[in-house]
Amino acid sequence: MKVGPVHHIAINTKDIDKSIKFYQDVLGLKKRETVRFDELALTYFELPAGGRLELFDYKGKNPQCERDEAEVGLRHVAFSVDDVAHHEKELREAGVTITLPTTELLELGARVLLFLDPNGVTIEFCENL
Repeated sequence: MKVGPVHHIAINTKDIDKSIKFYQDVLGLKKRETVRFDELALTYFELPAGGRLELFDYKGKNPQCERDEAEVGLRHVAFSVDDVAHHEKELREAGVTITLPTTELLELGARVLLFLDPNGVTIEFCENL
């Protein structure tokens, strides 16, 4: 079996307008298009290394469940950046919830930052040391 690069990341949203603003204005991803179906709409963003981010809008019909970070399943989505500390400052200025401030993980050779998108999805910025 040969697996290729990530094709897409899909996120169910609780507020599509806040989610679009976050991914477009705060993270700077390029919005492509919105495709509407009977029960939902999908808004697409380009990801930096190819692939796309898909925001699912169920128009408020999807339930919100609290998750513990140790729960089995997807833990977070990580993006490479050049300067984690600089991005932390920008995220704080934008009112983004930081769950782990800039931290050096010497055993992994990385500097990381964890924060939440408007849907409670954990995002990591990772910088090589």
